[in-house]
Amino acid sequence: MDGEWRKRLGTGALTLALCGSLAGLAHAETFTLRLVQTNDIDRMEEDAGRGGFAKLATVVKSERRDGPTLFIHSGDTISPSLLSGIDQGAHIIDILNHMGVDAMVPGNHEFDFGPDVFRQRLSEAKFPIVSANVVMPEGGGPANSAASRMIEVNGVRIGVYGLTTDETPDVSSPGDIVFTDPLETGLDAAEDLRTAGADIVIAVAHTPLDVDLELVRDHAADVVLSGHDEFLTTFFDGRTVLTESGSQADRVVITELVIERTEADGKVSVSWYPEFRVVDTLTVAPDPEIAALVGSYEQKLDEALGTAIGTSETPLDSRRAVVRGGEAAIGNLIADAIREAVEADVAMTNGGGIRADREYPAGAELTRRTILAELPFGNRTAKLQLTGAELRETLENGFADYPGIDGRNPQISGMTVTVDLGKPAGQRVLKVEVGGKPLDPAAKYTLATNDFMARGGNGYAVLARAKRLTRMQDERLLASDVIDYVVARKTVAPKLEGRIAME
Repeated sequence: MDGEWRKRLGTGALTLALCGSLAGLAHAETFTLRLVQTNDIDRMEEDAGRGGFAKLATVVKSERRDGPTLFIHSGDTISPSLLSGIDQGAHIIDILNHMGVDAMVPGNHEFDFGPDVFRQRLSEAKFPIVSANVVMPEGGGPANSAASRMIEVNGVRIGVYGLTTDETPDVSSPGDIVFTDPLETGLDAAEDLRTAGADIVIAVAHTPLDVDLELVRDHAADVVLSGHDEFLTTFFDGRTVLTESGSQADRVVITELVIERTEADGKVSVSWYPEFRVVDTLTVAPDPEIAALVGSYEQKLDEALGTAIGTSETPLDSRRAVVRGGEAAIGNLIADAIREAVEADVAMTNGGGIRADREYPAGAELTRRTILAELPFGNRTAKLQLTGAELRETLENGFADYPGIDGRNPQISGMTVTVDLGKPAGQRVLKVEVGGKPLDPAAKYTLATNDFMARGGNGYAVLARAKRLTRMQDERLLASDVIDYVVARKTVAPKLEGRIAME
């Protein structure tokens, strides 16, 4: 018994000695923080089984059920959808208010309807908006926003700040709102957050890829969740994460931060590493609550599409033979609208893109549905720069197939063209005038057109080579530009003006 007791005592003494030595060792806890990211989502409904807010909501709720999760929105959301053209994006903010956003940064499209609407939409948001480099004319950042916020998860402090592209004044309508340099602002914001005790810094950035990479290079954050380019991206250089979730929530990037929090001698240290998942929302069922909310707004959109937006004092004819056979009054209306929308010297759109194939009598009411029926392809308005020689070459392509059926024939604005269809293709354009002056082959002109032609569609290869002055991600729906043109005037009177003369 004495021997057994001594054996036990020895074991106990060893245990006590070990406990004493372990008192100075670290206590570590590991957990996973999920970052669910969306960006560039203005389409509220799914399309071909992917995207939309209801499917996005399902992804967010699923991740939250599995553990600590932050839902991050990297901007561009209140515009440029059809319903946003009616309610200036109020429906988007309402939907997001039901989804538990943890942080959102304004994108450039949040300014599309001007500074007053920007202020109004932010005032309606019931979720945190982070905006470090947007400076209001009244001073400071936007109301109902903060430059950054601190979120504590399992004892780990997550600092989050927001950046908006400083190209916004060039691509949107922010008025006298100022945008400071994103990189400089980001470096300062990250330093402030780290000084305040942030263990991990997240930049929610709506900035171009070159700026994103500068943020990564200079370690202006540990994680950069970006938008604007609409890329599907996951990147880690061993120190900084960069992700982007494409657009429209068709696919959603989940960044899992595996975090280890270690506490020793009263000091806490945090280490982490990332893992990435991409959720294809084709495989996701829509969330019933958000689907019902989206459905209610779709019904409102349907009702609004049937409401008259203006009247045409002159008859319009979109029959196939008319819009593909020469100058058409409705073609003039569309070309004038897109030229005005992007403030171009001239405009050109293909007759084959005008599709309703119907006649409208003088005095006919025009609705949004009317315009969408005429322009059903979802094309966007692009602005290009090209020389006079290139513009002539573009027009030659437009008349090369007369009297063909491929729809390439142009409807134009801001210029007049005289053509001889008896000449060989490529030599049919006899004379071009822009703004009443002869075309200068060496001069540079700006052209408004649709993105199909800008990509080289219908044989317009010269346009695919031209300098594009608008970013594809920022281009508005062509139909919306025409709708806005009619809404602004209430009454339009397009007619044949001799823009295209055929000899």
